[in-house]
Parts: sequence; structure tokens; C-alpha cells
Amino acid sequence: MCTWIPYPGGSTVRDLILVHKPNEARRFIEEVKDSRAIALYVIGSTLTSTIPGISVAGASPKATLYTPALDVEYLVTGKPLNMDVVPVTPEGIPTPAIITRASLKLVDIPYLVVNTGSYIEPRIPHVALPSRCVGGLINECEGLPKGVANKLFRESESLGKSISRGVDVVIIGESIPGGTTTALGILAGLGYEAWGLVSSSGPRNPHELKEKIVKEGLEVLRKGDVKSDIFGVIECLGDPVHVSIAGLVKGVVSNDARVILAGGTQMSAVLAILKSLNVKLRDRLVIGTTKWIIRDDTSNIIKLVSMTYDVPIIAFNFDFSRSRYEGLKYYERGYVKEGVGAGGTAIAASVINGVSAEDIIREVHEEYSRLLSMGGLHGEDKTH
Repeated sequence: MCTWIPYPGGSTVRDLILVHKPNEARRFIEEVKDSRAIALYVIGSTLTSTIPGISVAGASPKATLYTPALDVEYLVTGKPLNMDVVPVTPEGIPTPAIITRASLKLVDIPYLVVNTGSYIEPRIPHVALPSRCVGGLINECEGLPKGVANKLFRESESLGKSISRGVDVVIIGESIPGGTTTALGILAGLGYEAWGLVSSSGPRNPHELKEKIVKEGLEVLRKGDVKSDIFGVIECLGDPVHVSIAGLVKGVVSNDARVILAGGTQMSAVLAILKSLNVKLRDRLVIGTTKWIIRDDTSNIIKLVSMTYDVPIIAFNFDFSRSRYEGLKYYERGYVKEGVGAGGTAIAASVINGVSAEDIIREVHEEYSRLLSMGGLHGEDKTH
């Protein structure tokens, strides 16, 4: 799928892989070393995630609606507050927020949660966009109510401008189950041939189901009176998160700060929105992800990025294959892969604070052990 180029720097960045546009990625890394940073974790829900077979980012289709709030509650406090569980897949695999939390515990990077339309309000201090709204079923062309996409974009743009004053780099992660399906909807609605290219939270990528859902929404879009401009497409086939991240990016780069888009293939939908709105990135943005997204042979992030807004891609080289916990080994088998800014946060920790993969993995194990002692994960984890 691609040629991985290990970053040829010192020990602080030895765990980075320059996946796409390596020269530009290398320059970005050099420019953000020892910089002032802040991380934003954007959450939202879409009813599309409740369609059976679309997402395993929850113990059941209905449970996926609660995952974003539980993710960030756990990220901030070490445990969910709305429910006495940790968000897990049906197999008991922990949320990728465990990686993000482990990375943040090792660095001095401040962070905020941004609520664009979570199904339940997270019980932690956070920024809530005034027009926040839970996304609807995109196969029925009900991604967002009319007028909401533009409002979310403008509100998040304002937030991006405000939060990036005096900051050199902003890490932007996300939690929205069903997000690769709505990302495919945005891409297809904007005319991109993205079929079969987005990733999945499970090893079996339901491309046929995603395509069916998106094409049903496209049919409604073409037959109805829905506006066909960028925000009309999002309101038919999108969700509250991607358009809000696009607004944040525009606000941040307007202050000449840099952005690490901390996510997987769905970040290509953010890039497509920015390109459609003629937002100039001026070499100030990279995608930061995990090796599990890059090596996923059921998706193709490089092709998606190349056809939208061709930016560098950097991956963090985690390895849980020797973990004593089976729940973490599942990451090596194609489960979860990315989420809640896991890859990009680790990259920022490595570049800005000199944190290594070994440091983060050790912290993940300590966090996982703590969760097991709390009875926070479903079932018993097998150790070796």
C-alpha cells in the first residue's frame, strides 16, 4: 500500500513513520519541536452508527450513541461518569482513549473537549457549540437539520481562532462512531470516488453496507429539494463532527498556527470540506495517525488524502503484539485502529516532549491494569 519511511531523527522521534510526502512531513516535525501546543477532542453522535453492522465502537448498535461522551469522561477523569462502564467493543477491547490518556499523562499539553452534538452530555467541563446537534440517518438524507452545518462551521472557526492565540500547534482528535460511513457520505456527495477506501473499527470492513447506506442518501439528495452546496451535502450525508473540525482548522491556520489532524481515513472528509471552501492550509497541516490505519489493507488513507487535500501523513509505530493483555493485542489484529486522537496525540508527545513508544505503552499497561482492578472492562482479560 505504501512505503514506510522511519523518521531519521534523534531518539525522541524514532517511533514516527513518514507515510506520505515525507519531505514535507519531516519539515513539519522540525518546525513543531519544543513548541506550545493544545489538544482538542471533538465529540458528536450520528444515528447512522445505530444501523446494525456499521460500527463496533460500543457493545451494541444503540450503545454507540453513548461512546463519545463516555470516551472523553474516561479521558479526563479516568472513568466514565454517565455509566459505570468503559467504552469497549463486543470483544471487550478498550477504547483508543486509553492511548490518548496515557500519552497526555506523560506530557504538559493542555486539552479541551468540544461537544458538537453528543447524544448525551459529557459530565466534565467542556466547550459546547451553540448549534450542537445529534446527526440523523444519512440513508434518509438527514445528516443534520437545514442551516446547522454552516452554523457549526462558523462557531468552530471562531473557537479555533480563539483557542490558537499564542499557540504553535493544535492537535485535533475525534470520537464519533459511524464516522467513517458519514465521511464516505461527505466524500461521495462532493463527487469523490471514495468507495471501498474508508476504514472500519473492526477487521471486517463492511464496505458494501456503507456504500448501500450512502447511495440511498445520495438518491434522496438528487431527487429532493436539498441544497447541493457544500453545507447542503453535509446536512444530507454528514454529521456534526467533520464540519466542526473543518471550522476549527480554518480558525487555527488563520492565526498561522499548525494543525495535527489526529485521526484516520475519515479526516479525508475534513480535507474535502476545506478544499471545497477554498481554505488555504499553507503547509500548516499534517494527518497524524497510527500504524494500524496505515497497514489496514481494507482501506487506503493515502489515496483518500491524495484525491482531496494532499497533505503529509505521519504514523506512530505502536506495537502491542507482545502485550501481556489480550485486549490490547486485538489492536494488532485490525480492531479499533484509531480514535479519540490516539495517533496524533502520541506523535505530538513524541515530537514536543520526547516521549517514546515504550513510555506510552508502559503507561497504557498501567492504565489497563487499573481498569481491570476497577472491574471496568467486560469480562476477564487473559494474561500471559
